[in-house]
Amino acid sequence: MAPATHFTPSQAHAAAAASHHPPAAAAAAAAATATATARLHASAPAPAAAAALCPPFLAAGSAACPPVQNPIFSGPAAPWAVQPQRAASSALGPEFRRARSTKNISKRNNRGGGSQDRGGRASSAAAGRCVDKLLRVAPEDRRALGVSLSSFRGELVSPDDYCHVLRELGDRDKSAPRALEVFHAALPLVGNGSVDKGKLLTAAIGALGKMGRPDLARRAFETGIAGGYGKTVFAYSALISAYARSGLANEAMGVLESMKGAGLRPTTVTYNAVIDACGKGGVDLRFTLGYFRQMLRDGLCPDRKTFNSLLSACSRAGHLEDARAVFDEMIHLGIGRDIYTYNTFVDAICKCGNIELAMQVLSDMEAKNVKPNVVTYSTLIDGYSKLEKYDEALKLYEKMKSLGMKLDRVCYNTVLAIYVKTGKYGEIAIVCDEMEDLGIEKDTVTYNSLINGYGKQGRLDIVSFLVQDMRRRGVAPSVLTYSTLIDIYSKAGMHVDAFNVYLDFKESGLKPDVVLFSSFIDTLAKNGLVEWALSLLNDMTEMGIKPNVVTYNTIIDAYGKSKVLAEEDPEVGDMGIVGVYNGQIIRAANPVARGRSAIDVRMRRSQELYFILELFQKMVQQGVRPNVVTFSAILNACSRCNNFEDAALLLEQLRLLDNFVYGVAHGLLMGHQEIWSQAQSLFSQLGRMDSSTSSAFYNALTDVLWHFGQRQGAQLVVLEGVNRRVWENTWSEFCLDLHLMSCGAAQAMVHAWLLNVRSIVFAGRAMPEFLSILTGWGKHSKIAGASTLRYVIEALLNSIGAPFQVERFNIGRFVSPSAVVAAWLKESGTINILLLSDERVQHQASPSNLVPRLQALQL
Repeated sequence: MAPATHFTPSQAHAAAAASHHPPAAAAAAAAATATATARLHASAPAPAAAAALCPPFLAAGSAACPPVQNPIFSGPAAPWAVQPQRAASSALGPEFRRARSTKNISKRNNRGGGSQDRGGRASSAAAGRCVDKLLRVAPEDRRALGVSLSSFRGELVSPDDYCHVLRELGDRDKSAPRALEVFHAALPLVGNGSVDKGKLLTAAIGALGKMGRPDLARRAFETGIAGGYGKTVFAYSALISAYARSGLANEAMGVLESMKGAGLRPTTVTYNAVIDACGKGGVDLRFTLGYFRQMLRDGLCPDRKTFNSLLSACSRAGHLEDARAVFDEMIHLGIGRDIYTYNTFVDAICKCGNIELAMQVLSDMEAKNVKPNVVTYSTLIDGYSKLEKYDEALKLYEKMKSLGMKLDRVCYNTVLAIYVKTGKYGEIAIVCDEMEDLGIEKDTVTYNSLINGYGKQGRLDIVSFLVQDMRRRGVAPSVLTYSTLIDIYSKAGMHVDAFNVYLDFKESGLKPDVVLFSSFIDTLAKNGLVEWALSLLNDMTEMGIKPNVVTYNTIIDAYGKSKVLAEEDPEVGDMGIVGVYNGQIIRAANPVARGRSAIDVRMRRSQELYFILELFQKMVQQGVRPNVVTFSAILNACSRCNNFEDAALLLEQLRLLDNFVYGVAHGLLMGHQEIWSQAQSLFSQLGRMDSSTSSAFYNALTDVLWHFGQRQGAQLVVLEGVNRRVWENTWSEFCLDLHLMSCGAAQAMVHAWLLNVRSIVFAGRAMPEFLSILTGWGKHSKIAGASTLRYVIEALLNSIGAPFQVERFNIGRFVSPSAVVAAWLKESGTINILLLSDERVQHQASPSNLVPRLQALQL
């Protein structure tokens, strides 16, 4: 295929001419056919390993599996390649270029209706009245449904009116059992002819597929097969389409193979449904293109729906260049592009982050007299949102309203998500009221977005209200709803509530995913229940759900968090945790229970260490690649070890995952001076990551160094982080903000900062009236005001004799008059207190060398 050249005047003119001048189009079609045939060459045979991956129809060796390349469509192996000997039979006929009406895949693009039946005949008025009456009958009342349908027997024209009734139920009803009962009740009413019953069967399968019940569609299909009227191309194609709507690609492909086994020849509609199923089911794009090739080999002509489905598959796979190739091929072949084509192409572009190109497509739509609709604008708004360009997204939203466009629920959900991300809660209320006024009901996506937003703000009262409102309105929670709630309650320290949410989920019958399991494992781990978390990890594996790196990181980070606290510690209570595990209600003793003996603690730590080491083995066996968060979790676990030997065991696992990171951490921990150049290389790599990830690693590394007595090493790491601006707005000459720092990093920072203030004092520079150190007062602690960092810094200041006091009206700030601090710093013994040294020193420079480093610090 030639390189993609979008929206050229010649292409636009050719496409327009083909659609407005049929005779000329026919002549052009011959030329297009010749050109296309010349370009449709057979691809080279694939190796045996690749052939093993082919779809069933390619396994027999009739054609080669599409080669693995990127982009998939480029070169001689483009998907429209066919065998040379089949070129004549697959020549593109008039149907290929005719602008046919296409039923859109997207429900949002399928608006309007009327009384025109899909078959082209207008339905009777009685059919509409029959639908209205059936909708008023309870779906479980089989007798009443049969009586209601029979009451229209004299008015309904068989079988078309009965088919219309089923299609309308598919469009308007949410009760699939009602549609299935109507199908069974209508069978004796349409007569004994297999053709009429076959039409009714196809309509029933289509309706049930629309309702998202391919299982019931399959049941109806099997009824038709058993009754002798289901072995039709239409019934098979309808069942494939039903599976496609639910993204069940394997089932759809299986039906196609059984259709061929029954001696039926698939049509263009059949292949369109299979291609659609592959796209929605996340099947490898090469396999999807394999069905397209098979379609050409069978002598079938692709239509607009075919290319739209291919375009949708490219979009879902995130293959922008392949989507552009499909789009250009439609132009080349003179196939008219409808609103669905453009919307799918815009979606593919936005998923790849090329919003500028997406806006160019919007301009091209308007130039081609294809009017952008609510789907177009919603996709663009979402594209801007993913790039965090919220102002541009909201400008499009305002443009939609100024154009008088009728907004739908998806558009409102997209806008609500933006307001949630930007914290504009006043606008959220306005949008919700607007949806209410327009009669647009909130769906699960709406509630999930609101619950997540208010949960992050700590507004648990509103979260509780939203959950109750969902139940009151009959909106079924999704797996994401449960995952979000577990995460919110767990982060708020409300672990009992998190357990109860998991109990509700177990009763819902929904299939869990890795996100939900990870959230619940996080709850268990944060309560020190590492054994339970590991058991749940085993359950995941047995259910075929592969744990991801987040799951492992959560359990690793939990190691050592259970500890014996002082009797007066305000964060600890005696109440155990009540929850559910493996379908059974459990009560776990509080892992930080008071009065536990030192021997018990050591035994528990040893047991936890064994579990964590076992976890590393599973991580390696399952091929889960660690990330920086994994390394941070390991270092955090090391800092909670009671002895260096246990920490060394954990660090050894780090060697298995990343030898370079291990070398830096181990070298610093052992006090090797020569490791510093490698450490700076690691810090440079961290600088390319987001601030929260990099700061977490700096905190973890500093903590483990501080914990095992490598105080100067910890201080060097902290100062490196300050120079690289890892912690935003942390250091200023006369105010130190420790909000974002861990306990070890904060203590090392206090020493460095006071040394810097000392150099200012001896330089004779002027200082403000007060100096201050900020720690935060514990707003986000389990118990408000119980800030661990504040306690640690207060103890440090007291131990070194620094003259700082808690501010009267802000317990998260320590202050001191600068004159008092200056006098203390001038005392002869202060310098020895502030200078730090390592316990494991090997050819280490004198600690006094730190003073010039501090004086030269560029801040």
